[in-house]
Amino acid sequence: MSRLFYFCVFFFFTSTGWADDFKRTIHWFNNEQIDGENFKSFPGFEGSITTSETGHPYWFESFELGETEVEALIRDAVFEFIGDTLFDSPLITEDHLQYGQEIGSSSGKSFLRLTINPFIRRDNRIGKLTGFTISFQENPALLKGAKASFPWKSSSVLATGKWIKIKTKNKGIYKITYDQLKSWGYSNPDQVALYGNGGYMLSTLNSEPPIDDLKPCPIFKGKDNSGKDCIFFYSTGTVKFNQDIETGNFKHQQNYYASESFFYLTDLGNAKTIGKVAEINEPAGQQVFSFPNYSFYEKELQNLISSGSQWFGEQFKPGGSHSVNLSLDDADLSKPARFSVYVAGKSSSASSMNVLLNGKPVKDISFQTVDVGDPTVYFADDRIVEFTESLPSKNLQVKLTYNASNSSSDAWLDYVSVNYQSLLSINSDVYLFKGRGVNGQIQVSEFVLNGATPATKIFDVTDLSNISEMPATFTNSQLKFKSKSSFFREYIAFNPAGSIPSPELVGNIANQNLHSGDLSEFIIVSHPTLLSTANDLANFHRNTDQMSVQVLTPELIYNEFSGGLPDPSGFRNYFRMCYDKGKQSGKNTLKYILLMGDGTFDNRNILGKNLNMIPTFQSDNSLSPTESFVTDDFFVFLDENEGGYSGIVDLGIGRIPARTLDEARIVVDKIRNYQKQEAMGNWRNVVTFIGDDEDNSTHMGQSESLANFINKTYPAFYTDKIYFDAYRQISTSGGEKYPDVTTAINNRVKQGTLVMNYTGHANEEFLADEKVLDIPIVNSWSNYTRLPIFVTATCEFSRFDSNGTSAGEHILFNPAGGGIGLFSTTRLVYSGANFVLNSKFFKYIFEKDQSGKNLRLGDVMRLAKASANTGINQLNFTLLADPALRLANPNLKIETTSINGKNVVSGLDTIRTLSVVTVKGYVAGNKGSKLNTFNGEIIPTVYDKAMQVKTLGNAGEEQMDYTVQNNIIYRGLATVKNGDFEFSFFVPKDVSYKLDKGKILYYAFNDSVDAQGYFDNFYIGGSSNAVIADSKGPDIELFINSESFKDGGTVSASSVLIANISDDTGINTAGTGIGHDITAVLDGDNSNVMVLNDYFQASRDKYTEGTIVFPLIKLAEGNHTLKLKVWDVLNNSSEKEIRFVVKDDFRIESVMCYPNPMQEQTSFVFTHNQPDEAFKVDLEVFQASGTRIDLVSAKVSSQGTESLPLDWVPSSRMVKMRPGVYIYRISVTNPEGKSGSASGRLVFVHR
Repeated sequence: MSRLFYFCVFFFFTSTGWADDFKRTIHWFNNEQIDGENFKSFPGFEGSITTSETGHPYWFESFELGETEVEALIRDAVFEFIGDTLFDSPLITEDHLQYGQEIGSSSGKSFLRLTINPFIRRDNRIGKLTGFTISFQENPALLKGAKASFPWKSSSVLATGKWIKIKTKNKGIYKITYDQLKSWGYSNPDQVALYGNGGYMLSTLNSEPPIDDLKPCPIFKGKDNSGKDCIFFYSTGTVKFNQDIETGNFKHQQNYYASESFFYLTDLGNAKTIGKVAEINEPAGQQVFSFPNYSFYEKELQNLISSGSQWFGEQFKPGGSHSVNLSLDDADLSKPARFSVYVAGKSSSASSMNVLLNGKPVKDISFQTVDVGDPTVYFADDRIVEFTESLPSKNLQVKLTYNASNSSSDAWLDYVSVNYQSLLSINSDVYLFKGRGVNGQIQVSEFVLNGATPATKIFDVTDLSNISEMPATFTNSQLKFKSKSSFFREYIAFNPAGSIPSPELVGNIANQNLHSGDLSEFIIVSHPTLLSTANDLANFHRNTDQMSVQVLTPELIYNEFSGGLPDPSGFRNYFRMCYDKGKQSGKNTLKYILLMGDGTFDNRNILGKNLNMIPTFQSDNSLSPTESFVTDDFFVFLDENEGGYSGIVDLGIGRIPARTLDEARIVVDKIRNYQKQEAMGNWRNVVTFIGDDEDNSTHMGQSESLANFINKTYPAFYTDKIYFDAYRQISTSGGEKYPDVTTAINNRVKQGTLVMNYTGHANEEFLADEKVLDIPIVNSWSNYTRLPIFVTATCEFSRFDSNGTSAGEHILFNPAGGGIGLFSTTRLVYSGANFVLNSKFFKYIFEKDQSGKNLRLGDVMRLAKASANTGINQLNFTLLADPALRLANPNLKIETTSINGKNVVSGLDTIRTLSVVTVKGYVAGNKGSKLNTFNGEIIPTVYDKAMQVKTLGNAGEEQMDYTVQNNIIYRGLATVKNGDFEFSFFVPKDVSYKLDKGKILYYAFNDSVDAQGYFDNFYIGGSSNAVIADSKGPDIELFINSESFKDGGTVSASSVLIANISDDTGINTAGTGIGHDITAVLDGDNSNVMVLNDYFQASRDKYTEGTIVFPLIKLAEGNHTLKLKVWDVLNNSSEKEIRFVVKDDFRIESVMCYPNPMQEQTSFVFTHNQPDEAFKVDLEVFQASGTRIDLVSAKVSSQGTESLPLDWVPSSRMVKMRPGVYIYRISVTNPEGKSGSASGRLVFVHR
């Protein structure tokens, strides 16, 4: 794909008919900016995608195709001409509109992607596109996606026989003695065969043939210097030398993933041996006495931005020098040599590097200055300089000296290399040399090597799988052989009786056969240390979803698909094979991939952190924070024309970047609990949007656009808007802060939200410059039964491949809550492109599949990326979650039938203040029919009219208008019987008299399923004529933690306020009347009034009474008072005060298990005095004699003062039980390190 497609703008349209034209209008502004610290101003428009180098924006539109293959045509283009002083770009060259298009596919679904350069240049003026029309015509030739699949093998050679894995370090000949083979278990060494694929990095392109199982490698049988029988074989090493056909010069290519090559030994027999080629009888057209050689120096010590695949070596400070010594054995000093020096410099002022060759100045390298204060620009200026010099000696010293006036400047060496001619003179027992044809023509050449012995062998090792011995003649220590070729060849001369190294044993390889394995919908690749948890997750999906799931370790894939190398392309090739075979078979098509294990930018463990559990695919670029990336998308670019950075994801892929079994278990436990009945609640009706106030309200504006989309497209959801500028900003010694934003986020996490979306600035440690959310806050969350999926359209919040642990990962691994997963960023990203992808996420997140169920997270990610196509920017978005998990929004529907006895289909009804309203309806299936079998409860929430409000304009920012509909008239609980429900409520006096539409949101649930719905076809406003004589305020009962609390009692630092409230007319929660909120004041501090409207819920089938449950967090030790003030719907108020003493102790009140007696499993539950907290729990089970038979350690959360169940299944823990009485003990430790314990008896009986 051309570079143009990496930077594009997006608006989405889906159509199956192409007769219509589509008119488009572009609204320009001058505020596109990168999500870094520095603001960049250039033309842009909503959804525009820009290049980091120039700020050049592009328009992108994606069309989801049906069966027809079409091409897009652009006509009726309208331009507005501007002077080139306002904006110019090297990409504005033509006087006509430039656009490109291509068709790609994702999991069989085709997309036409249209990209437009919205500028032209005419008469020294720049025209910007303001409008155009898109039309279509059929063109099957445009389809680039591959229809055919690679002819994969049906079985692996590893399926049978005894296999051993060995490894080699360098390029050359290796030997294995027969004695060694016998010690490895091969009783008949003559039957041993060698397999392997070499040590070079695999191709990232699907258009090139993949490694499809191990290939036989030729071996040579002979005797070593001690007369022992041996097999000899050739290893490529891991550094590849690529030759430029035109110049004949070489360049080296390091393997990003391995520093060792792997081979496999088996006893299957039929070993491939190295045979002699036929002797060439033609006369030689030339004699060859020298060959093109190459030497290089490169140490890979540091990755300058901890991203990408490029590593640098020695670091220079100003005035510092480093000398590189190269020994060019048998160099032809009469021929010039070609040198390359690759260095990088970072300085805010002019700097340079001098290059000396054996003391002679040969090159000066000047670096461009770097804006060291801008985190979005290139970290350093890199330079490759080449020069030709005569060789002064076979021993070279290249001295580099860095010059800079700024003491904070730095420079780094990547490599020094030299292409030179080397005389053909064997100077070691293993001697490598090269040959090439003349001008690309086939010609017979005769190679003449000095220093040979009669035992010297010459092998052509150009192709690892087809090594051959060259017939040679030996005379007077000179060896001659002929070769006929038109292209580069590699040869090796060696003496079997010489000093030949041996490979290192890796270990035995069990038989495996991924090539013929069962096809699965879902593949989990797990690091071995996390395998038990991966299997637990697989079983969860098998049992709950009836999915076919396969669990593998990386090594199994490496063995068959990358020759043992830990290369990401091996993963991709395996997934591609499974995907292709699934499509061909028509069953169990692969859909989802989960990578279970952390990854790192340091794929070769150069820094020794040992974090490379599952490999990562990194960009080549390691200098630009905006062009360098890590992506798991590479693994699922599966079509033939894809690979590298380019493609459309074909599978849903996610990663759980766990480093430990505990971390993995935390996530899997949360996944299992996410679907349980105790996790149900009307939090599943909430979508939260958090908007940063920076950059002229861009991020808040984008959040508002997303929220408006949800309100219009999915009106059964409540959109909670937390926009920074809507809250009071305060100045502190640590900078500007938004403490109320932090409180709002914490409260929303506590109450629950299905999705939490953030748009704005961030880094690995916190959200926004004001640090409204950081790692300590994340770790304090306890929302285990209300886990959101987090979407962060921001910079590197979830940078999982660093050496530390990002804030996003802390959300995932919080054992007491946090999130069920994240669709989050790993690098610096652009806000415009973020908004495009963010919009596509919300287009798909609430869609249903063909069976009417919620899409799985992997499908949402796949479809969003396929339709957005924002290039490198979207590669930096990663799904840190189980891709096969479905979002927990309810599948069933709720319909309204009547209001106050009036059928809702007969017209709009009006709800007036001071009137009793009765609403009836039913729970329905996906197709709208009533579910007569549904019996449960429903939570209706009635909202007053929507309102336009303004932000505050903190710090001189322009105020922003936005819409809220958050004043609750009534929230209650009603019974659903045989699908039907009915509830009543009294409309408060405080409701605005202005007539406009209100809204009811519903959430219904029973023990197994839940439902959601809305109704907004009614008006609220005006007043009834009823006269109600009531001057009495509500009755209030106050408790702390439980209704057994006595006034003045002792509680813990984290407690819960419980208020039972009743009134004959109902409780006012509308919040529209000034001073009529439900409020709580702690210790008489009226400057910090807590508004509790949202925490009141009416009792089941009664609007006249209800309960408030409100968390009291981090209470100071000592005596406290809390005063609650409540209003009824007639604006009569009451107050009640409660006294309590905080003593920061911790107690286990009780413990029990059920069922008891048990047969196969039981669950343990304990009560305590720290509500909603998460604890470290040790469960011990003892025989009656006192012998401990099991110890289970786990993280356990709680709802209120009761823990969630801790399940114990003896058989899964290899614990053998006999019928009888057992003793159990629960030891519990809170986050502050305080502990308590309790014990009980357990009876085990046979089934």
